[in-house]
Amino acid sequence: MNRSPIGRLAATIVILLLATLLRFGHLQHRSLDNDEIAEARWSSLPFSEMMEEVRRDVVHPPADYLVQFVVGRIGPEWVRSLPSVAAGIASVGLLLFLGTSWVSWRAGAFAALLLAVSPMHVFYSQEVRPYASALFWILASLAALERFATTGRLRWAAGWFALVFAAGGTLYFAGMIAASGGIVRILLDRSGRLDGLKRRLPLLIAGWAILYSPWFAVIRAAAGRPSPVARQAMNWEWWTWRLQSLAVGSDRTWEPVSLASWIFWGCVAIGAILSTRLRLLRVAAFLFLAGTAMVIFLLQLHPHYPTVRYLMPSWIGAFLLAGAALDWCSRRWMSVPLVVAVLAFVIGGSAIKLDEYYRGDRSDWREVAVYVHDRIRPGDTLVAANPWVSRNFGYYWHQLPPVPDLTIKRYAPDRVDLVGPAWIVTGGCFPREAARAAPLMKQFPRSELAEVRYLRPQRRMPAHEELCPE
Repeated sequence: MNRSPIGRLAATIVILLLATLLRFGHLQHRSLDNDEIAEARWSSLPFSEMMEEVRRDVVHPPADYLVQFVVGRIGPEWVRSLPSVAAGIASVGLLLFLGTSWVSWRAGAFAALLLAVSPMHVFYSQEVRPYASALFWILASLAALERFATTGRLRWAAGWFALVFAAGGTLYFAGMIAASGGIVRILLDRSGRLDGLKRRLPLLIAGWAILYSPWFAVIRAAAGRPSPVARQAMNWEWWTWRLQSLAVGSDRTWEPVSLASWIFWGCVAIGAILSTRLRLLRVAAFLFLAGTAMVIFLLQLHPHYPTVRYLMPSWIGAFLLAGAALDWCSRRWMSVPLVVAVLAFVIGGSAIKLDEYYRGDRSDWREVAVYVHDRIRPGDTLVAANPWVSRNFGYYWHQLPPVPDLTIKRYAPDRVDLVGPAWIVTGGCFPREAARAAPLMKQFPRSELAEVRYLRPQRRMPAHEELCPE
């Protein structure tokens, strides 16, 4: 990449523009889904009721809900995604800054470019969920600490302290990664500028604990709850899902590890080796290696639903390691073609997954609701086959004009047979044989497999099994 100031500025603008375009892509046409709908519903409640729901749920701290409480009242539905979009774009810029500070400008630019095109990061930069914001707070805290190390101005130290707390207020694991990563950076200091923070670490940690103390009761409640799922075996399938999703894949569906993903992880491995002799790159190595180990240990200790996104706070360090590896290779003119080939493979693999995402990698529940609403008649019955459908389809259904004399129910086979005319909406599963008594009207064949079926008048559906188990 160009070493001149103008060339660097141009490259920075291109990377940030690319990140912006990808994160705004199809934003207005994207419907909410499942956890997003829960967050949108809760943040639409009066403040005290919203906070009660967040405490009851115990899955996340309240910061993102507080943001949505404000944002959700000022515009159309897609505006709810703007905080995540802004956080995603800013994270690309912050990664460039950190890579430049810890290794070189080229390392930062390569890292930022890889994050800009990352399908996982683009996806969560459009979600009405806390993950993109949490990554932003982690990177912003480390950037503020780096600025303090450079300038010695106390406002940057105060900013670091506040931003670490913001990370913890947004996502539990993000607070853990931000605090521990910042502490490692302080311990690696050789200039002496961070000695004051090193001496005051016990006070700083106590300060975070005091600020966080109102939420301790919720954390205790979460720790005391039985795990919703059994501990997962960390077999090859477990690793495959994460290696693919966190490189150039998506966590929506299981896929084998592609060549582009192996190339990405090869760069990360080289970066980890380079961190043994590049002092500040060890912060990135700690974020990724030690941070991932801590998250996995906690999830094995108290298992939660199996999903890749819980590794995102530590995953951000992988891009800095990969950027350092590409920088190291690009310094040798003979290996420049290799760097170009690596970028082509990774960006190409990401482009394929991004194209799938933009074309719709999940059912559009707004479309499903409109389809049924256009065809249903007064006096018909509307059946949601399971809680998944009740949440997703129901959210958009209740935004449409009411249908007179409509009966809405969740199918309960242990209580009553279903008699037509009835519209049956299934999703999140393969419908059981009982549902096929109602002919298929339309299928929405994405990851959630939504289907609409119509049971004609006087036809009866047997009540011996679930329509669509959870």
